[in-house]
Amino acid sequence: MKTLYLKSFLIFTLLFTIFSVDAQSQYADTLLPKQLDSVFIKSQFRKDRSSYQSARINIPDYENPQVTTSVGINLTKNRNYYTQTAMLANAAGVTPSWAGIAPYFTIRGFRTRSNFRNGLNAYLHYSDENSNIQQLDVIKGPSGTLFGGTNMAFGGLINVLTYIPVDSTFTTISLAAGNNALHRGSVEINTALDSAHKSLFRMFGTYTSRKSFQDQGLNKSLFLAPSFSYQLSPDLKIRMEVEFLRRNTTNNPLFTPSNPLIGGIATNVQRSKDLHLDYFSSYTNNSLLWRTSSLNFYGKISYAISPAWQSETNLASTNSTSNGDYQTNLLLDNNSAVARKILHYESEDISNYQVQQNFIGNFKIGDWDNKLLIGLDYQRYSYAANYKNAGYVDTVSIADPSATANLFHADLIRGIVLSKQPNSSVAPQNSYSAYISDVIKPTDALTLMLSARYDRLINFGTKDLLTAVTTADYKQSSITPKIGLTYQVIPKIITVFGNYMSGFQNLAPTSANGILYNFKPQYGNQFESGVKIAVPNNALDLTLSYYDIRVRNSVITDPADATKYIQGGKQYSRGVELDIQSEPLANFFIHAGGAYNASKLTVADAAVQGLRPVNAGPKWSFTWYASYELPANKDSKWSAGLGGNYVGQDLIINSTNAGSFYTDAYTLCNGNIGYVFKQFQCKLTAENLFNTRYYYGGRGFITPGNLRQCILAMALHF
Repeated sequence: MKTLYLKSFLIFTLLFTIFSVDAQSQYADTLLPKQLDSVFIKSQFRKDRSSYQSARINIPDYENPQVTTSVGINLTKNRNYYTQTAMLANAAGVTPSWAGIAPYFTIRGFRTRSNFRNGLNAYLHYSDENSNIQQLDVIKGPSGTLFGGTNMAFGGLINVLTYIPVDSTFTTISLAAGNNALHRGSVEINTALDSAHKSLFRMFGTYTSRKSFQDQGLNKSLFLAPSFSYQLSPDLKIRMEVEFLRRNTTNNPLFTPSNPLIGGIATNVQRSKDLHLDYFSSYTNNSLLWRTSSLNFYGKISYAISPAWQSETNLASTNSTSNGDYQTNLLLDNNSAVARKILHYESEDISNYQVQQNFIGNFKIGDWDNKLLIGLDYQRYSYAANYKNAGYVDTVSIADPSATANLFHADLIRGIVLSKQPNSSVAPQNSYSAYISDVIKPTDALTLMLSARYDRLINFGTKDLLTAVTTADYKQSSITPKIGLTYQVIPKIITVFGNYMSGFQNLAPTSANGILYNFKPQYGNQFESGVKIAVPNNALDLTLSYYDIRVRNSVITDPADATKYIQGGKQYSRGVELDIQSEPLANFFIHAGGAYNASKLTVADAAVQGLRPVNAGPKWSFTWYASYELPANKDSKWSAGLGGNYVGQDLIINSTNAGSFYTDAYTLCNGNIGYVFKQFQCKLTAENLFNTRYYYGGRGFITPGNLRQCILAMALHF
């Protein structure tokens, strides 16, 4: 955006705001556990507000110096969204990156996935299910100060907010069907378990079965999520939640394209549109399944120590076990043939246990208001795998596949892996953290946030269960600060903000040429500034920000000796993000968002130095949606919506040796129409409305995107 246009836009927004709104809206908060446990800050605006977990302190958005994009009921209403991936298409600056069994996303030039649940590392493994998700918070920037280094990416993180039981009795039954053999049934039950309404229960249950638009590919899952809350006293509340997932699926096609440069000569294609893959061929078989059972527990104890102090104890336990075949594909001979590779897992076990204690205070020091967070965190993570590498099983010509290509199935793989050497290992680690954050208000308009975290990681290394040899054990300590400020130019309406944030990622030691390298953590620091505008009566809600993230301590080859490593690597990721929501007319809702990102490896290996890193995502991305509700009478109404996404070119290969390969930019449109009569509602949606063919990817792989998906859903609420 040109500077002149940007200035004109900001001036117009300021004038519009000053002359069209009442600046006297009020905000109040409390520390009582019954209210603090609520996920959302109460607001008169229609926008999906970030939860208090984004700052771990109950502050309104205009006092939070960090940017959080939230996707909840307002953005997804009437859209038949059944996956987190579909919900995140509404978040500005979030794009798909890698289509493995557990999908990844790019935020501000860095890859991540939906790792956090209710503020903890409680990811439901291999799940994209959204049945019990009330809201997704995309917390932008390196947030290591409040969320630690495990599963934290420098561009941001995704935090899932699950539904909690409410003091009401209702049941909702939903059925949905669509092309690609989609069938889905779900039930939601909420009730009080006692006459005093102190004990509340809520449960979600969902069964989903669908196939791919390609010749092979399926996904069947059963999901159950009961939750329970109990108000023991006016000051003490307990919440418990369980998530169970059983899923059988084929993994999405993952293709590694050929390097465009061979011996420094441009030999192979550079873009996905020039590939001649059969778009409807999956190059797999439905017998090659990945089977997962995941079980998560979450608990929270809220206790009001005094009118000014609150205690929160959070506990999470995540466990999953998987087995099956994981397939990847390599494109050969100028991308004219597919070499199919299989890893056969007898078992993959992932466990994570976390205990987090927070003390939250709301008090004055002199005339200054303070909201103070003091936290302690313990986490134990363990990954164990027992697998055999079947290697590249066969090669299939794309133009003329042989009859033997159809013999590719589970029985063939079982025969191949019988003679293969097994790989069996376990890798546990412990993390101990302490953090503090204080939100200070010297004046009614000015807010300062001062935060810091100390983290100690003890990694016990990877133990080979066949040889009993343990390697790569290490210990690392990290300190990460966070400083932010907000200033309300017009109280609660126009706020300017800025922050300095940091995050870290632990790096395991490595051995090369007889030398053992023990590394320090990798750090990412962000400077950000911007404006937040919230006009009452749903007229406008806008966030505009500029960020600059600098990463240091990356491991690279020593320029003076190619046989050695040093931690001299650096890169930057900077850009602009804009998110707008508005209801300019009654029942007419508009959302639009856009992002630009510039990333570069400034100090790196010679082959990539000065280039945009792969997995940085596209430079440009946009999302938009508009919907209108038309009341027919007091008992019924119609609704219609139209939206879409634009995702720019995304580099999959980028080096001076291999050349550059990228997925082409693409635009997807979607539409919906719905009807509500009393407790009954019916919705018809269409994703990828114009049946666009496109590829997306990351981690060196590309995947063909889904074609048009039409879904008819009906729900009865009683």
